[in-house]
Amino acid sequence: MEKSAAHKIKACEPRTGGPAWHAAEAEGHDMSLIVENLTQPVWDRLLTHQSALGFALMLREAGAKLRGGSH
Repeated sequence: MEKSAAHKIKACEPRTGGPAWHAAEAEGHDMSLIVENLTQPVWDRLLTHQSALGFALMLREAGAKLRGGSH
């Protein structure tokens, strides 16, 4: 897919100091992945998500074929 001028939306700056953020860190969540993801432009994040979704659906289909079903 090609980026047009309309898709050149800048990345956002995550708010990392709030109580929910600290609670997630305390629970052991790797919040650096969130920060890294949010530094990417929106269009790039959408393309990455689409790629991951396609891979997950492919794995689901392969698993269903192995089980002999269509789940």
